Amino acid sequence: MEEKITIIGGGIGGLYTAFNLVENGVEVSRITIVAKEWPPYTRHRLAEMLSQGLSQDDAMPGAVNSLQEAGIEVVRGEAVELRTEEKLVGVRTEKGNLRIGYGLLVMATGGRPFVPPIRGIEKKGVIGFHGLRDVEFLATLPPERKIAVIGAGLVGLTAAMALVERGHTVTVVEAKKRVLPNILARRPSELLEEHLEKEGIHVLTGSIVKEVLGNGKVNGIELADGRELEIDAVVLAAGVRPNSSLLRDDGKPIWIDRAGRTAIPDVYALGDCAMSWDFITGRAVYRPLGFVAGHYARLIAADIAGRTAQDSGIIPAVYERIGKAEVYSIGLTPWEAERFGFRSNIEISEGQGWTEAILTDEKDRILGWQRVQIGHFHSIGSAEAYIRIKEDWG
Repeated sequence: MEEKITIIGGGIGGLYTAFNLVENGVEVSRITIVAKEWPPYTRHRLAEMLSQGLSQDDAMPGAVNSLQEAGIEVVRGEAVELRTEEKLVGVRTEKGNLRIGYGLLVMATGGRPFVPPIRGIEKKGVIGFHGLRDVEFLATLPPERKIAVIGAGLVGLTAAMALVERGHTVTVVEAKKRVLPNILARRPSELLEEHLEKEGIHVLTGSIVKEVLGNGKVNGIELADGRELEIDAVVLAAGVRPNSSLLRDDGKPIWIDRAGRTAIPDVYALGDCAMSWDFITGRAVYRPLGFVAGHYARLIAADIAGRTAQDSGIIPAVYERIGKAEVYSIGLTPWEAERFGFRSNIEISEGQGWTEAILTDEKDRILGWQRVQIGHFHSIGSAEAYIRIKEDWG
């Protein structure tokens, strides 16, 4: 009898692992998905759900219909216990607790929103931007509220733009000195910030929220420099941390090998709960991106199906539309290049409504490529950058 495959997590990593398993000829009767939320939705589209009123069905990943038509087994509940020696998963459901056995296990538990240590952060009116309940809360706010978004990463900026499109006054507070600080070089970041300001988003970089003010309910924030802003709601978008507690208790991401296997026999991991392997450096790195989860979903499914493919590592790709601005990034970002010890050069090209950056090392090998474009851009440059990275580092 072939081994039962249990997948913990109904996000991109879990769904596309199941989809790829079926595509690789694995019998659907062998696969069980344990999902806290079902039917699933794409977190990447939360901003569209807020600004455009998209339904959960509109934001459903394309693989879901195929899996449902195939008759995939879904256990709706939260995995709260893992006994690897007994090969059992403890699940809390609305009808009580149960235990599910497995032969092979795939950990796709995702990430948890980081909650910064700010006084008063427990007050009513402080919300994240990580799930449907967050969107539902923000959608019920009366018009023309004053909202602070803490964090100028992709999640924070897309949330801020969606809130502006709903008619709110939005201030983005970022501790680092520019927007998308872990992604963009200085000049593309400046162009994006200029665009955000023109769209009505007030951006405070190099600023830290010291306290959320109010008597049980938000009515303002105090910054570290002593300034106070009148605020009706606060959105936390300060990044994610790996949801890895079923396998480790130190809050760090789960280590995997090149096929997505963990150090525990018959257990795989992928997505925001796990490490990944970088193509340029050959090193393990934590990148909580849907692109990374999709990459390992294919590798893990192939390995389970006995069609192991050699993983040469990931060339990360980021694309995001923020209002009328399009943000692209291929390969290492300046922040990552510095962390990896490269002495990178940054060549800037720009024109009307766009800025492009190419990162190279001291041997003129390309490390990364980025572009911010106001208005639509057919990105031939991203493909060229990808090909050049493959040639320079392959």
